[in-house]
Amino acid sequence: MPKVSEDHRVERRRQIIDAAMTCFARSGFEGTSMADIITESGLSAGAIYSYFKNKQELILQVTRDVLRSRSEDLDGLEKQDPLPPPQAVIRMFLAGMTRDIGNPSILVQIWAAAAAEPRETSTVIPVVVELRGLYERYLRVWFAQKGFEDSDDRARAVAPLVVGLCQGYILQSALLPDFDGEHYLAALDELGFA
Repeated sequence: MPKVSEDHRVERRRQIIDAAMTCFARSGFEGTSMADIITESGLSAGAIYSYFKNKQELILQVTRDVLRSRSEDLDGLEKQDPLPPPQAVIRMFLAGMTRDIGNPSILVQIWAAAAAEPRETSTVIPVVVELRGLYERYLRVWFAQKGFEDSDDRARAVAPLVVGLCQGYILQSALLPDFDGEHYLAALDELGFA
């Protein structure tokens, strides 16, 4: 039997995850079965189960992928010169999130599933804490460049609000049919962050 390359394995996992995300966006986590994911992927059941034991494993992987790629966007941001303003960072974060997940209801479902998980085994909480920490690190440098002597305290206070602004955008875009994302983002320019 020919040996499967690592690139092939990565591509096959990505194909399965993409199929799962499509199904989750269409029918929700609860309304999606492994049979739905198998059909959407075009792969055999054996191929799917050789990568993921069950739907819960797929949900966890989707969660990790979505949130981890956003962490990568923020990591090292504080080293950029010139440092982008917070409004630009939030726009970049949300653009990446929208590009990665397509349907924001997937994130709302991830948060709902996380709320039901025991905190000590949560897969989402550590990633959200990491995102908040990355925003805080960036904001500490931004406030210091703006001449604030209390840049550490200010960054610690503002970082959860920035995460909340991002979550608010995602939640409203998932729930409200008349949500105006451009208007929301334009309002960011009214925030001084100072």
